[in-house]
Formats: sequence, structure tokens, C-alpha cells
Amino acid sequence: MTGVRFIGSVRNFLWRTLPPTAYHHARYSCRNCSFFLPQTISARFHAATPEVHTFGSGDLNTRLHKANVLAPTRMCRTMTRYGSDKGSGWHNYTTVYSTLFRGWHDRPLRILELGLGTNNPGLMSSMGSHGVPDASLRGWREIFPSALIYGADIDRDILFQEERIKTFYCDQLDATAIKNLWSQPELRDGMNVIINDGLRTLRCERLVSGGFARQSPSRWVLYRRGHRL
Repeated sequence: MTGVRFIGSVRNFLWRTLPPTAYHHARYSCRNCSFFLPQTISARFHAATPEVHTFGSGDLNTRLHKANVLAPTRMCRTMTRYGSDKGSGWHNYTTVYSTLFRGWHDRPLRILELGLGTNNPGLMSSMGSHGVPDASLRGWREIFPSALIYGADIDRDILFQEERIKTFYCDQLDATAIKNLWSQPELRDGMNVIINDGLRTLRCERLVSGGFARQSPSRWVLYRRGHRL
């Protein structure tokens, strides 16, 4: 516990004293040395596979059962470099995402992520002051260089538009807001991949899932659950 408190104190000190870009670069460098390097070495001798529940069999089922969730991937490092927590130890979703999307990197995909990581303490979904809003969108853009990336969040202050990235307002507890999201011209043709990284309440997921059902061209809908796979 003392070590955890010390690391937290150092992180808060760097957060207060360094410019944001320098802070995130320092955090990634520390993460690379303290987690990715030793984890990569350890994964050569130890393996853990995800618990997979599927119907029938197939190539995807076989590949998922062979995925080593202890072994960091390029996607893990890319997401962490941008400030996302999807693959940096506490969460390890990107170890499985790397398997799901193997061979897809050059495809002209349409990707939508719900929940972009607000750090507004007044919102239920806040990541806290150290969170990096929109980090995973920029990660997806680098990982999939031919894809169009879309995002949606309740925090209007973090919405933005850049090359191959566009974001929209959406309150996942408001059926009208969800309907307005799907009515956006850019989203009407459906998505190849949808990542639901927003609120995880029963009401929220029932409302959002109704919108997913109308997205018939969608190939994958990924729900983020728990902390680790």
C-alpha cells in the first residue's frame, strides 16, 4: 500500500508541474518500462486465455482461445501512448481486440465508440482529473489508417473534429438523444464496429442496444465489462 501511495504522490506531482503533453509522455515512458517490458518477458513463460462463450465453432472461436491476455500487443501500446486505459494493465481489452481485428488494419472501416472518457467531476461517467478524453479515438485512427472514426459523449466540452474523426453529443439515458445520434447523416449507413464504453447501467444498455439493433450493417458490437478479461 505504501508503494501505491508513493506512486500516486509522484503522479500528482508530475501532473501539477509538467505541461499536459510532457506529463502524458512521461506517464507512457514509465508505463512502458514498469509494465509493458516486464509483461512482455513474462508472457513468454506464462499464458492466460480469455473465457469465451460462443455458439458453434469457427476460426474466430479458435483464435480467441489462443489469445494470451497477458501479452501486450501493438494495440495495447498505441492506446496507452494516447492516454487510453484499454490495455495498460488495470484493463486489458486490447489484448483481445488485437485478436478480433487481426487482418482488418487496412480496411476502410467505420468505427463508433460511445463514451469518450470525460474528466468532468460533475458527470457520473467521469474518469477523474488524470483521465484523457478522446484518447481511444486517436488510438483507433492510428491503428486503422483507412478507417473513419466516430464518437459520442454526454460531455459537450470534449467533442471535437479532426482528420477522420468526428464526435457527437449523446446522453445514453435519453431515448431522444440516442435517436438523434443515429439520425446523424454520417452514421446512417451503419458501422462496422461499435464499442460501447459508456455508462454500464441496465436502463442505459437497454436504450442503447435498441439503437444497435437498427444498425443492420454493423459487424461487431463490443461491450466493455469489468476490469480484466
